[in-house]
Amino acid sequence: MTNPDTKTDSRPAIVPISYTPEQAAAVTGRSRSRIFKAIKDEELTARKDGKATLLEDDELRRWVRSLPTIGRQPVAA
Repeated sequence: MTNPDTKTDSRPAIVPISYTPEQAAAVTGRSRSRIFKAIKDEELTARKDGKATLLEDDELRRWVRSLPTIGRQPVAA
């Protein structure tokens, strides 16, 4: 017998294509202040929707890959 209070959802997870600065900080492991500094210094491109600031997933990945490396050099994919 199944419990009617148990919710199972077989829908695929939604993968975000953009993040708020707070979410961008969490997914990149950087601080919110560092995200805004990167935008101000034109290291990172953000988009505006009214007052909301959005950062695209691809842009965050590009920015992280552009940061200096230390130790062993990454292997090109």
